[in-house]
Amino acid sequence: MKDIIGNRRRIAWTHKARLLRLLVKENGARWCLAFGIYYVHSALAQRAFNTMDRLRREKRLPGMNSSALNKAIWEAWDWSAGGEEWSPSEEWKASVIHCVLEKHVPCGSRVLEIGPGGGRWTVPLLARASEYVGIDISASCVELCRRQFAHELKARFAVGSGSDLQGVPDGSIDVLWSFDVFVHINQAEVEKYAAEFRRVLKPGGVGILHHGSVGGALGGWRSNVTHESMLKLLKERGFEIIASFKEWQDGGQTYQAGLYQDVITAFRQPLHA
Repeated sequence: MKDIIGNRRRIAWTHKARLLRLLVKENGARWCLAFGIYYVHSALAQRAFNTMDRLRREKRLPGMNSSALNKAIWEAWDWSAGGEEWSPSEEWKASVIHCVLEKHVPCGSRVLEIGPGGGRWTVPLLARASEYVGIDISASCVELCRRQFAHELKARFAVGSGSDLQGVPDGSIDVLWSFDVFVHINQAEVEKYAAEFRRVLKPGGVGILHHGSVGGALGGWRSNVTHESMLKLLKERGFEIIASFKEWQDGGQTYQAGLYQDVITAFRQPLHA
């Protein structure tokens, strides 16, 4: 929608009038009425979004992404699809597992997943984990995962605050994984999490985060974190950036990290403090 709205200014009003006559001739009045309603409402929606975005930046408002709102939203979410509503295709998910998860999560790892939700990535993580901890801000997600993975004695799930990893021992984690979570967490909370990453990861431990890149400028209920601010934050905490990408190639196909120019960043805890 944003591309269509933005491109409207590229057509002069005189030409728009001619286009309107042609539209009526070829599609009829009823279709054109619906088109007119769509045209006006989408323009209003664009202006409203721009106002929201400006106020959020100027006044440092949380938008839809405070810890309290995230908790309320995800506890009210219908998790019957298990989070697969965010997977564009089975091929895409298989490629994430093959090219990202399996590449950075060695077998026998002690794994921490932030935001398991409905268990979308938990199954492949458990397949490679010697021990697994899943922390989610939503109590309903934690209860769902406890039931779903009750047979997995190496797994435990706990409710988190949305900004810390309380209950995870210092230096106990080999791999930290989080997907479709940090796209909804604002900078202030990410900064607190980053300190916790440093605390819980073992020397040489790896983190894999899926996060936003444009600070919510494309909509999509995204946080105010940008690609640059995420990399800067991790580097300031002393982490080594292994890779950070918006797309990858697999079997002749190009896959995107997300629908809103999202990014996957892999980073490593230094071997020596």
